Amino acid sequence: MFSFNRDISLDLPHIRLQGLGKAYQGSKGPVQALQGIDLDIRRGEVFGIIGRSGAGKSSLIRTLNRLEKPSSGQVVIDDEDIGAFDTRQLVLLRRRVGMIFQHFNLMSAKTVWQNVALPLKVAGVPRAEIERKVSELLDLVGLAEKRDAYPAQLSGGQKQRVGIARALVHQPEILLCDEATSALDPESTQAILALLRDINRRLGLTIVLITHEMGVIREICDRVVVLERGRVVEQGEVWRVFGDPQHEVTRTLLGTLRHELPDDLSARLRGQPGEGAHDLLLDLHFTGASGREPDLLAIAQALGTRVSLVHGGIDRIQGRAQGHLLLSATLAGPGGLDLLERARGLADKAEVLGYVAHA
Repeated sequence: MFSFNRDISLDLPHIRLQGLGKAYQGSKGPVQALQGIDLDIRRGEVFGIIGRSGAGKSSLIRTLNRLEKPSSGQVVIDDEDIGAFDTRQLVLLRRRVGMIFQHFNLMSAKTVWQNVALPLKVAGVPRAEIERKVSELLDLVGLAEKRDAYPAQLSGGQKQRVGIARALVHQPEILLCDEATSALDPESTQAILALLRDINRRLGLTIVLITHEMGVIREICDRVVVLERGRVVEQGEVWRVFGDPQHEVTRTLLGTLRHELPDDLSARLRGQPGEGAHDLLLDLHFTGASGREPDLLAIAQALGTRVSLVHGGIDRIQGRAQGHLLLSATLAGPGGLDLLERARGLADKAEVLGYVAHA
């Protein structure tokens, strides 16, 4: 059975970045891609790196296997500074650190079996051992029946499964994923993420992935770091960062996952209550910090008036309920502050968005 047995202390960070910097020489002088990066990545976790284009994501992940050499600072893996490695040590390092790519990097003239077997052949592994390892890996990624197919005969998701199998041939302890789902359709993306999570759990790999998609981070990662212009602007457990983002860049990236106020409702929204009956729009925000669950019956009873759920949604991230519920509470007079105070006891945050007059 394909498995990894490590005799290394679980107490040490698997990967440690200390004061990491990377500069490239541009036409007008050095360009800083990374500046002062300090990170600890735990053994066996799925760690996400996210940021906008040009934030430094690719430069950062490529320092972890020395495809890029840092200009300053250290990359320490298993308590060893890989910046000091010679050529022989780098060859061994890159067998310990597998990598999968956005565009698969498969050889079109070779079959699935041959693509996966190639790194083992280059390393001089005996034929019988190659056959055993490749067969086990194709079983692991669900492609045993495709061993004799060529890349042109595969879907995007199947090609990425081949890439994952190839990255695992040397039984690495770390798997780097460079925008591994960006070239895939949504269904294939979900399947690949499920496969990576299964590999993480079954084999105990430390997985580090970069992406520009917050949905990918939400689905698979344990912790996340947000980069902007080569610097860390926010980091933490995924539920904390998603539930209560502190930096504007994080809030912008999360905008694609938020339930924005519908245009028809926004057009009717007023800052002050009108004459007669009107609805108070309350936004109840669940960050996950308190462990509160959005109990609609309890909310309606506590507010003591007619309440309707008009918009929003709740996700569960790492076992915690998070999201926004936009409630319409019917008022007959100018009140509302007392409802807001009651609402603040029902969610992690609450605010009045405005008022909508009855037709």
